[in-house]
Amino acid sequence: MNSVRKALRTGTLRKDTYERLVCEDCGRPLRTDDRGGVGWRRSCPDCGRTWKQLP
Repeated sequence: MNSVRKALRTGTLRKDTYERLVCEDCGRPLRTDDRGGVGWRRSCPDCGRTWKQLP
């Protein structure tokens, strides 16, 4: 699991016109899951890959 910032730099994720995070391979917006601690876990509903996002 990589971080969202690293994925944006490498091109695995992108932001759409409404600033939502989108998986580059699937083209679907990411789903947000609460980790119960600091930050969030972002996941793609199609391919199942996950990224961690800190506030």
